[in-house]
Parts: sequence; C-alpha cells; structure tokens
Amino acid sequence: LHLCCAKCNLTGVLSAGGCNYGYIYQDEHLGWDVGALSDVSNEYVDSCGLCYEVACENDWTSSFYNETFDRRVCYDSSASVVIRIVDTCPCTYPANWWNNKRWCCGDKDHFDLSMWAFEKLAELRYGIIALRYRQVPCWYTPPKQARKLDHPSPGNSPPSGVPRPTRDWPEYRSSAVSQRSIYDQGSWQNGFYDSSWNTWPVASKDARTGITNKPSLCTTVRQNGGLAFHGWNGVFQNQLAIEFWVYVGVAGWEGKSAKIPDVAVTLMGNKGGCKQLRVMDMKPIMFKPACTFCADYWWGWKVYLPLFDGADKSTVINDPSAFRGCGGNSVWDLHSINFQPTYNTDQYMCIDHVMLA
Repeated sequence: LHLCCAKCNLTGVLSAGGCNYGYIYQDEHLGWDVGALSDVSNEYVDSCGLCYEVACENDWTSSFYNETFDRRVCYDSSASVVIRIVDTCPCTYPANWWNNKRWCCGDKDHFDLSMWAFEKLAELRYGIIALRYRQVPCWYTPPKQARKLDHPSPGNSPPSGVPRPTRDWPEYRSSAVSQRSIYDQGSWQNGFYDSSWNTWPVASKDARTGITNKPSLCTTVRQNGGLAFHGWNGVFQNQLAIEFWVYVGVAGWEGKSAKIPDVAVTLMGNKGGCKQLRVMDMKPIMFKPACTFCADYWWGWKVYLPLFDGADKSTVINDPSAFRGCGGNSVWDLHSINFQPTYNTDQYMCIDHVMLA
C-alpha cells in the first residue's frame, strides 16, 4: 500500500462547508469522517464529494513558517480511515490570515480533517499530525480500519424542519453518468466548438491563465451577443449538471468584492432556448486563487439541468432521468450552452474548465 505524504490539522465543521452540502448527517455514508483540501493543491479542482484514504504517520511535521512538531503520536500507523471532501482550506483568508497561511499554502499537501476522523488516528490534543493519503472510491473499505472510539466527540444536532438533501456524491450517482469536458486546458474538447456571436475574443496568448495553468477563454460579450459552446443533439443525455469556472478578481472579505460578470446561462435546442439563469444569483461551490498567495480568485459553479426547466435553485439530482428537457425541447433536442448579458451592457468574462457532469 503506497500513500502520498501530507500533513493535517483538525476541524469541527459539519455544515456550511465550501462545497455547499449543508449539514452532514452522521448516518450518511462515511458520516462525519469528512475533510477539506487546500485550494492551492493540484487535486483541489473538482474535489468536492471525492474520497481519500488517510493514515497517520509517526513522524515530525512542519508548518509553512518552518515550525517543527514531533508527531510520533499515532494510535496505529497501519490503520486508515476514508474521508469525504466537503470543504476548502483557503490559503488566502483575511479573517484568519496567519493561521491559514501556516497550514494551507502548499508547502506540503494538506488536509483539514474533521475531529471525528482525526480522533480515530491520534488524540485531538495534538491538533496536527503527519499523514499518508491516496484517493479511493467512496465505497472502499480499508483492510485495516482505524478504530472507532467508544465515546466519540459530540457533534451538532441536525437542523429541525429541514428535509434531508439529495446527494450527487459519486457512490449515489447513476452509473450512466460520465463527465464530458467542453473547454479545458486552453482548448475546445470532445467535439464542442465555438458558435458565439457578437463577441470580442482575446487571443489565446493574451488570455488570463486559467485554473489548470493554461489559457482560459476570455472575451467581451456584446449586449446583443452570446458566448456559445456548441455540441450536438443528445449531448445532455445521461448528464446531471454543467460546471464552469469564472474569474471574479479580488474577492475581498467573504467574497463581497467579487466582480461576477452579469451574464445569464441557458441551454439551447432545436426548438429554442430554455430558462435563463443569472450567474450572480446562484451560489458558487468552489473557490480557487489565481496563484499561491493571490487575492484574486476563480469561482466555480455547478448548475443542475432541471433548473433550466424552472426547478428550484436548491435542486440537486443524482439520476439523469430527472431531467426531461426544457424550453419545449426534449433532452435529445438540446445541443448548446450559451452565456449572454443579463442587461443591455457589454460584459467581459474569462471562463475555464467548462464541463458536463
């Protein structure tokens, strides 16, 4: 068994995580064994809902400030626990700048582990330990599981009067669903092509670097124009959502200064367009700095397909049969994704890592 090396410290978050999963119920698969990845990690993009096997390593570890800690404190370094990623450890975070830089800025691979996962590996009082880790399927059971405590730490009670959410976590998704890249790594993917109109595109060599360190797609969309990703009839079959990242500049305190382009996204088909959804009215699910220590950000959105047919913004699906088309189009009729200005003003935008999931 080979796992990569990392460090971790503990957190008590059960709700309001960066992946917008809301309250995590103890009886859900993996329960409160959850964690967060650093947003400067190479594995951060698309990490929400993914699972990792982590094991305590009896070793010294260190912080970004070169503080060293003797952490030969593991209960059993041959035992491991599987965690789900539900949150973000931001490198740049004004409310806790010193401490976040201390742990989350990429000097080593880093996880925040929930206290319930951490206390299966070592005593909570140590706060930070060295780790070995690897990504695994969420249904994976380690050959030697970390021990369960007779009296684990208490957690917050679930919210009352709130229905339990549908999860689109990998183990809950229909087996028919597969990711399909549209624009990524600085180029169009999988047969998609640019069918935009009335736009002023920026040359690739001058475009802003995207989240994969390749040129993003930057353009000014005129007030009567649209940025269009054109596929083919049937491209939305067996899909749950569209995902995309948009550059928002210096986000500021809690994202209040973010400059989200005022555009609406919609699907197009043989019989016309579907409901338009204003991007700035939807909640992003991922946040990645443009570089280590940068204060400017890319934000990522995930838009479930039934929203284009009028479903509530909180709708989550894990079965593609829940989407039957929109705007008078069947799923087979639909072929394109369009971004258009919400009002009669030109909008400059940079977009990257556009995909169907």
